[in-house]
Amino acid sequence: MSGEIIEEVTTPTGRDQEKIRYHATGKEGVQVTDRMQAFLRHVVEGTLPTMDVPEVAPEVRELAEELAVVHLPEWTNPAGRKLADPAVIQVAQAPRIADFLIARGWRRDPTLEVVRWAPTPGGLPGPYDTGLHYGRDEDGTWPIPDIEAYWDVDDVEVSQLPDGSWKAEHPRGIGFQAASKSEALAGIVETIRTKIEEATNAMDR
Repeated sequence: MSGEIIEEVTTPTGRDQEKIRYHATGKEGVQVTDRMQAFLRHVVEGTLPTMDVPEVAPEVRELAEELAVVHLPEWTNPAGRKLADPAVIQVAQAPRIADFLIARGWRRDPTLEVVRWAPTPGGLPGPYDTGLHYGRDEDGTWPIPDIEAYWDVDDVEVSQLPDGSWKAEHPRGIGFQAASKSEALAGIVETIRTKIEEATNAMDR
C-alpha cells in the first residue's frame, strides 16, 4: 500500500481570514469582527466618519438607516402566545437592500406607523440593547415612554448557583449576586432604583 502525502496549501485569502478575530456579542451564535465592532460603536455614538460615497436619495438613506440595525419586539401569534423573544438583527448590506426596495416601490408611510422603538435610558450602550417598543396614545399622538417601564422589577429572574449563592438578573443587562435569595432581590431592586434615578437626572439636564 503506497503512502499518500498531503501538503497543506494556504492562499493569501486564507491567511487574511486566519488574522480575523471574532468577539462574542452576548447573543448565542452571534459573533462580530473588530471592524464590525468599530462600525457599530460609531453607529451607536453617532460618529460615523465622512466617506466618499455616491449621493443617494433621501428615502434610500432613511430606509438604509432603518435596516442597518433592526430591533424586533416580542413575537406572538394571534392568540397571544409568545413565539420568540425580542431580538436585534444587523443587516450587513442595508444600503444596497434599501436601494433595491425603493426601486421596487416600497415607501414609508408615517400615517400607518403603529409601533416605535426607543433605547433603554441608563442601559448598556450598544446595538444589542433591546430597548422598548411602544404604540400611540388613544388620541393618536406618540407618548414619551416612562423610564420605569424599561426597568420593570417583575422582569427580574432569580436562580441559585452551584455554590449555593443566589443570582438576580434583569434582562436589560444588570445582575446582583448574594448569599441569600432575599439579599439578591434586594440588591438588584436597589440597582434598578439607581438606574432609574440616573436616567431621570440625565433627562432633566
